[in-house]
Amino acid sequence: MGYERAGRAGGHRLAPVVVAALALALVTGCGGTARPVAPGGDGKAPATDPAQKPPVAADAAFRDHDLVISAGCTVPGSRPAKVWVEGYDPGSWKKTVSVEFTLPAQAVVSTAGGQLSALQDLCAGNFPVPGGDDGAASDRAFGPRVRELFDHDFSRLAVVTTDDKTGASHVGYVDRAGKFTDLTGTASGFSSTPHEQDALFAPDGGSVWFTYRDPGGQFHIASRALTSDHRLVDQWSGPTDGADDLDLQLGGSPLRAVVGGTVRFGPDGRRAAGFIDGAGDNVVAVPSSGVLKTNGDAGAITDQDCDPSGWVDDHTLLCAPRGLSPAQPPYQNNLWTLDVDRMHPGDYEHAKDAASPPLLPATDRKNLPEVVSPDGKKLLFRSVQGKDENAFVTDLTPGAQPQQITAPEAATALGSGDCVLEWR
Repeated sequence: MGYERAGRAGGHRLAPVVVAALALALVTGCGGTARPVAPGGDGKAPATDPAQKPPVAADAAFRDHDLVISAGCTVPGSRPAKVWVEGYDPGSWKKTVSVEFTLPAQAVVSTAGGQLSALQDLCAGNFPVPGGDDGAASDRAFGPRVRELFDHDFSRLAVVTTDDKTGASHVGYVDRAGKFTDLTGTASGFSSTPHEQDALFAPDGGSVWFTYRDPGGQFHIASRALTSDHRLVDQWSGPTDGADDLDLQLGGSPLRAVVGGTVRFGPDGRRAAGFIDGAGDNVVAVPSSGVLKTNGDAGAITDQDCDPSGWVDDHTLLCAPRGLSPAQPPYQNNLWTLDVDRMHPGDYEHAKDAASPPLLPATDRKNLPEVVSPDGKKLLFRSVQGKDENAFVTDLTPGAQPQQITAPEAATALGSGDCVLEWR
């Protein structure tokens, strides 16, 4: 069975041709409609207007338990682009904390110049649209990459900036006060133009990891520490087997950095699910940094209805229906889990042997998974009915009755406004 990547236009979907994250977030589409980009479409935030500087919430604390965290972005035409992060109590669904970041004028926020940063997924409006052509349950906004734009405490936000004069792209971060730190810096003398991109924070917040190609075309994964001189430290380099549009993802302990299609590390960091060109969706061991690769067909996800949307535990994937073809009954419009240790390699006829029964009651609604609770017992998801979107919580037990989130602020943010990043 041959596989290939779907194109980037209209969203980054990864699907087979023939059959068309707990602490790790299952980030869904961030708003039903795209927000406006600054005039000119150059993919950068508008020039900073000091009068519009957001209030600084330097003492805002994101507690490490009982908190659902979401983020959103706005790119007005006459003011600086801003990103906000909010925390909601999953018992009362009241907002308990909120912070805001003002982006530098050179920050890449739209896809006009190509895919350079996960921040584009948050800001550029490239998300599922209710009533769209295929009702897909996933696109580039899914996955933990948007969460990794931030450090643990949401005090810093990783960004990629570009220079129109030199064509350079730099990595850095902005803090809650709006101060931008360029980690790449400006080299002197006869130096090559930096093309650093895909900036993500390491889990400890002490460094920003990214990718780049050297003047000879070699692909690299590297990092720059926030302290000292921010010097470049190469973490891996090598061929990418002809794929030029791979996304960086961090996970595991010790920390590993891999590139692949929609990669999601398991909770223990030893395995990851992701799309591999020529092999489709797979679950593979991650022994070291580099390009995500298969081990033959041992980890191939043979359930062709399943679009892997995160992990419930170290052995169980959460599945949503693929966008290119409807799931077969009784899984259509539903969500289910997949025991990756019970998959039959190469046996497509018995692929559902590893699948749970549907998690939701039978429905004609489109249901988009957002995040699993830290104990793996509950799921927050977005449900789309025509042009109406609502947030629900359900037990991860087949047939459980979902409960709608009705608290006004949480209902808007989690149901149709923001990307859900994490459930602590």
